[in-house]
Amino acid sequence: MPKFKPLHTRVFLTFLLVVIGNLQAMGRDYDHAIQGLVMDNISGDGLTPKIILMTADSVVIDTTTAQLEDNPYTGGKIGSYIFYKINQKGRYIIKAVMENYSDAYTDCELRSNRQSAIFAKPIRMMKVFHELPEVLVKATKLKMVMQGDTIVYNANAFNLANGSMLDALIAKLPGAKLNKDGQIYVNGKYIESLLVNGHEFFSGNPKLALENLPAYTVNKIKVFNKAGDASVMMGRNMGDQSYVMDVRLKREYATGYMSNLETGMGTKDRYQVRGFGMKYSNKERIGAFVNINNLNDNQRAELNGEWKPQDMPDGLLATKTAGLSYLYFIKGTDWLSSDITYTHTSSDNVTKQNAQTFLPGGDAYKNSYAKDLESRDLWKSNTQLHLTQEGFFTSDYLNLSYQHTNGRGNMNTETLDSTSVINRLLAENSIESSEFNFNAKSENGLRVFVTDMWRLGLSAEYNRNTQKSFAMQDIQYLQGTPSRDYRNPYTNAPNQHLKLSGNTSYSFRFREKSIMPEYIYTYSYDKASNLFYRLDKLAGRDSSRFDILPSAVNALAGSLDGENSYRYHEYRNQHEFSLNYKDLKCKLLKADVQVKMPIRIVNANLYYERMGRHDVMRKSVFFEPSLYIYHQSNKTEWSLTAESQSDLPDLTAMTNYRDDSEPLYIKEGNSDLKDIHRYSLEGNTTFHGLHQRAFSLWTAWHKTDNSTAYQLTYDKTTGISTLRPMSVNGNWDANGGMGFTRTLDNAQKFTTDNQILINYNHNVDLATVSGLTTSQRSIVNNWKMGGESKLIFHANDNYEFTLHGGGNYYLINSQREGFSNIHAGDYNVGLNTTLTLPWNFQISTDMTMFARRGYQHAEMNTTDWVWNAQLTRSFVKGKLLAKLQGFDLLHELSSTQYAMNAQGRTEIWHNSIPRYVMLSLAWRFSINPKK
Repeated sequence: MPKFKPLHTRVFLTFLLVVIGNLQAMGRDYDHAIQGLVMDNISGDGLTPKIILMTADSVVIDTTTAQLEDNPYTGGKIGSYIFYKINQKGRYIIKAVMENYSDAYTDCELRSNRQSAIFAKPIRMMKVFHELPEVLVKATKLKMVMQGDTIVYNANAFNLANGSMLDALIAKLPGAKLNKDGQIYVNGKYIESLLVNGHEFFSGNPKLALENLPAYTVNKIKVFNKAGDASVMMGRNMGDQSYVMDVRLKREYATGYMSNLETGMGTKDRYQVRGFGMKYSNKERIGAFVNINNLNDNQRAELNGEWKPQDMPDGLLATKTAGLSYLYFIKGTDWLSSDITYTHTSSDNVTKQNAQTFLPGGDAYKNSYAKDLESRDLWKSNTQLHLTQEGFFTSDYLNLSYQHTNGRGNMNTETLDSTSVINRLLAENSIESSEFNFNAKSENGLRVFVTDMWRLGLSAEYNRNTQKSFAMQDIQYLQGTPSRDYRNPYTNAPNQHLKLSGNTSYSFRFREKSIMPEYIYTYSYDKASNLFYRLDKLAGRDSSRFDILPSAVNALAGSLDGENSYRYHEYRNQHEFSLNYKDLKCKLLKADVQVKMPIRIVNANLYYERMGRHDVMRKSVFFEPSLYIYHQSNKTEWSLTAESQSDLPDLTAMTNYRDDSEPLYIKEGNSDLKDIHRYSLEGNTTFHGLHQRAFSLWTAWHKTDNSTAYQLTYDKTTGISTLRPMSVNGNWDANGGMGFTRTLDNAQKFTTDNQILINYNHNVDLATVSGLTTSQRSIVNNWKMGGESKLIFHANDNYEFTLHGGGNYYLINSQREGFSNIHAGDYNVGLNTTLTLPWNFQISTDMTMFARRGYQHAEMNTTDWVWNAQLTRSFVKGKLLAKLQGFDLLHELSSTQYAMNAQGRTEIWHNSIPRYVMLSLAWRFSINPKK
């Protein structure tokens, strides 16, 4: 081990002492500031009292008045005050005085010269109530207001169909976009977490809240950048903010008990049973739900025009799911939560596919039909503990899950050239798999020397998967030899994954700037086996029972196909050293700047066995800098993010092997794969104005160097495709969008909500045919330009009409020989309304026309009229609701999808849920504690 020379040691220590001395000297020459927040003790709303600063002996030093500013912790406005030119260490007393409120106090202490500001504990003021005569005020309900950088939606201002869940409400929010996977975007920005009254609901699984929380329980929805634990503790942005949507419940549902139960039966054997219940108090929150239906999980008669035919789930799906959630408020901001969910799904999928593969000298075609039945059981459990003390926090997570799957299927395919059939495949298969997941994580922070912070994080994850599958494959070659290939393979493929990680960082604060060195260590281990048996090689094998193993162990071992079986172990060690600069200011842009400069060292070792050893060793050093710039003012905010990421290619793809376990798709390895590098640049901006006006722009650019593409070599005689991984350059994409929403009249009855989107994808791939010595570089340019627009007329709480429309234009071109450029589009226009009728009736309906035009094949140019409707009648003062729903009443819904990339184009048809009419009853009740 090398030793430092004494001279070098003395020079280093002298330099260190000089730096420390200079820092101390610099700290002596600065004044300091005292700042804090003030709010209503009950509502948490910001206040503007007179603030008096005093010494520990109650001598008045200065006075000021609090101002309303953005609240970085819960969104909205908060009262904020600041005192400057504080230069004496010691304790200070702060007093708040305001009419109709009792005087309130807090204190703070200046303990270090490196503190640019002292953050006092929030002052919570108690209101003094006086009896006032009742006054009736009638005002227009605002759908959306801006409070600093927080968007606040008023749920009561939106007309919804009776019985709607949270997803229907969010789909109506101006500037919001909800996709079929439950992902939410607001003004083009992705919502990272969906909260209910400030806390995650079922560990942040948004779909559970979206599909089970009744919309009538919601008071307001806030969208803002939420400060993380480190930022809350230190009183400044520590880089742990997240963009969240916080659903705030009405007061009558935020305490006590509430429940919502619904059951329904429909035509075509459709059914639904669901229930939701919750107990809420200042000490705990208990939630439970159950949802049983065969409406394709979340498929309903959509009534707001947001749903499109391409959002149609594939196949038929029956779901049974239930969950229990518990949240305990320990003390202050400390809490413990735990939840468990169980889901059983049964699916029936039928798929018809027509595919065209682009090849030099003439394309190849494939037609296929497949039917698959699958049953799946999933258990998930999540536990979180959050504790804070003065100058310390810890957040601990434990997630467990187990999944078991059974499936059977059959498939018929035929491969063709432009004139004749090349081969036909008849196949059957069965599969059984199980998967266990364990994930534990601990994040901790400690305040040091008042201004600094030390963080420590530990995590462990483990995955174990076992999969056993049988198949029967009968291939007829119509133009080559041999003329027939019959196989009965059995695969046993267990695998394990272990990942351990630890990170530590120290944030050093001097005045308004921070520097944070950080170290992250990650160890991962993967163990996998793929034992491939050819049961058709066994003497006397009954081909009609393809999914039965032989009784003799020796017989099974004798059918092992060594060329298509493998085992491997992979070890990976990663060391990341980074230097992060935060709280930098750019005066030119009036923006905050954060810079991260990490160096990551990756050492990977793969020990691979397949007809001998094929080991791969790889060591790389990656420099992955990132830049984040953010600006915020009263009416404008914008951000810019630039980053670079790198990774090793899949080491198993770098082994020299040839796998023909799928006879029509042969796979090979390539030891020459290169490290992958990804670059991205993203930006967005939002302007807010009068009349609930918001204007947003966003754009993104992504580029990948040495992307792993699978070179396709096609044998025109047999129809066999050989795939080999290759490192290719030239893949990149860009996208941008614009959103605009505002009211159009002084009465704020008319609102418009619009989005324009443009996407470009430059896709590069490789393809050739047998006999050619070089591959042809296939480049396809995909353009997609479109948008959506809504005009909403909100007459009053009983009547609302929405005219909506949208469309996309597709331009797909290539310089490849024989490629026919595509100029096509789709568009839609429709009307939906919600009307309150006499005798407690309400009708909601949506009629939308979806059209495709410009495609080369006539069957792709379609027009579909989709009509969904719902009629409700309430009883018992609104507690009982009878509901009649109709889905796809005109029976014109198409479930055909089209896709294109550099390798070819594909047309896929799926079976889909039939049109139906359903009658259901829903009961809701709540019990509130006596005041």
